[in-house]
Amino acid sequence: MAADSGGSSWTPVTITTASEEVYRRLKQAITDGDLPPGTRLIESALAKKLGVSRTPVREALHRLVQEGLAAQDGSRGLIVARLSIENIAHAYVLRETLEGLAARLAASHRRPDLLEVLNHSLRQMEHDPGDVDAFDRAHSRFHDTIADMTENPYLIQSLKSLEGFRTRMVSLDWVAPDRVRISVPEHRLIFEAIEMRDPDLADHYARLHVRKTREGLLERLGTPSPDR
Repeated sequence: MAADSGGSSWTPVTITTASEEVYRRLKQAITDGDLPPGTRLIESALAKKLGVSRTPVREALHRLVQEGLAAQDGSRGLIVARLSIENIAHAYVLRETLEGLAARLAASHRRPDLLEVLNHSLRQMEHDPGDVDAFDRAHSRFHDTIADMTENPYLIQSLKSLEGFRTRMVSLDWVAPDRVRISVPEHRLIFEAIEMRDPDLADHYARLHVRKTREGLLERLGTPSPDR
């Protein structure tokens, strides 16, 4: 017998749960470099440190494994995933396609409220690119806002799953220091294309930005870009 969807037992589900908060904090610690690659992720120790039971920690770790931020390491159990050059290259190739599509859809929708957020983030990036922490916050907001402008939940989630690769490269100091300064005008071109409602141009500049970041990153790590 089917459940009665109109019954009084149906109550709103609280979105913010313990596992969500644990997941958020662990992911932040990984992407910020506070938990470097190879660090053991022990359920009981993390639960004690965060003041929660082991269940939300287990759920959070499962999500981190799915996103490639945690991995099994034989008998050692779960660890913060070590980033191989091959995995970085694969992630950035995918991110190039997704960021291009996101910029294309953002230019097509061009929501005025989010366009202003995008512009504000860009101005913050241009103001003082030497302030790495401030730049990183504005940079994340810039790309996240473009994703939100697509109004496509599947694309937003796909980009979110790759966010760790974007931020970890900075926290691990794998991105060349002058890359931040060089990337500022690249973001300006993406913004202007979206503002002009030019999907093709927005797609082009977004892909170009990610491609240049990937090429610079792989060169810094001593490996040429795979598409060369």
